[in-house]
Amino acid sequence: MSVNTELAVMVVEDSAVQRLHALDLLDNMGIKNTLEAENGRHALEVLAVNAKPDILITDLEMPDMDGVELIRHIAERRLASALIVVSSRETTILSTVETMAQEHGLIVLGIAQKPLSYDGLADLVARFSPSAVADQMREAQYSFSLGDLRRAVAKRELVMHYQPKVTAHSGVMRGVEALVRWQHPELGLVAPASFIPMAEEGGLIDELTDFVLETSLKQLREWHARGLTISVAVNLSARSLSTPDLADRVAAVTSRIGIEPKYLLLEITETAVMSDLALSLGTLARLRLKGFGLGIDDFGTGFSSMQQLSRIPFTELKIDRSLVHGASEKPHLHVMLQSTIEMGKKLHLTTVAEGVENPSDWQLIRLLGCDVVQGFYVSKPLPGDALATWLKQGTQHLRPPRPSMG
Repeated sequence: MSVNTELAVMVVEDSAVQRLHALDLLDNMGIKNTLEAENGRHALEVLAVNAKPDILITDLEMPDMDGVELIRHIAERRLASALIVVSSRETTILSTVETMAQEHGLIVLGIAQKPLSYDGLADLVARFSPSAVADQMREAQYSFSLGDLRRAVAKRELVMHYQPKVTAHSGVMRGVEALVRWQHPELGLVAPASFIPMAEEGGLIDELTDFVLETSLKQLREWHARGLTISVAVNLSARSLSTPDLADRVAAVTSRIGIEPKYLLLEITETAVMSDLALSLGTLARLRLKGFGLGIDDFGTGFSSMQQLSRIPFTELKIDRSLVHGASEKPHLHVMLQSTIEMGKKLHLTTVAEGVENPSDWQLIRLLGCDVVQGFYVSKPLPGDALATWLKQGTQHLRPPRPSMG
């Protein structure tokens, strides 16, 4: 655990004793550039005349302006780069605040229970990543037109990365998820969340979907030729599902490239299905009849998930990272995650946990009997030609320990 002693940190806490305790812990870590405030309103006054901190450490229950209101102001005015929430309240409230802060666009390093400990706080502070902050700031400044995106498609500036999916019990790679990126000539690699909505609204999504399918299946054919017999998962948008000829287009490109349908999984979010229910259900039924796998993506993020499971022939259930990340530390998430995995098994679906980013969540996922794992703890998304190197060098931490011979 390495703490960057050059960080600027602000502590907001109405208890003078606990505020000084937090500042002492930071001082012991070697962090000298600190600010303090006794409540939310005082914090905003202090920040008005000081440089913005890298990390804001805030309590929730404070007089005058509580931590929840402070977080909203911090996010709206971009007064801090990252957040640590400190409280003695129950984990359900803390999880709500954490999600709220993330939806406001803040980087949440984690939740700390009172009283603060040196190791616990140091672990959270060490999670601060200047590159993540820089990426977030850059994405917030992106400004594209539909014409820019059309030119990107025409000039083949879109590239594919692939995130490995491994079996939880053995760490063996089972497949990959195909993720499109825009290799922008000036801004570098742009994530899909920054341009997919525009493609959907501007009528480019079919062209993008065809590109992703074609490129991913050709890459899959190359892997198969080398003896790496895995599957690839491709995301389908709501607009694509509403296209009557989608099933025929997918079958045609798969046949032309020479890939058996069983090696292609199509991931669909529940909200995508709801956009045009009749057309979507017909398309999904035809895809299953043709032998393609269907996965419900982001399961647990909507209110109709159970209904979708009952009426769509899914083969895979991908549990959203909001139920996975931190489940080893949050009892309520643990319960929901366990219940979802058990339900998936009883429905004879392959269960996939996405968003696994640390050893504790990895171990919990294995303990709960989830089938497949995906996330940064396994691997970040990789270019296609980097997968072989990752298989040789990047999977040791995923292997179960060998039984001792003694």
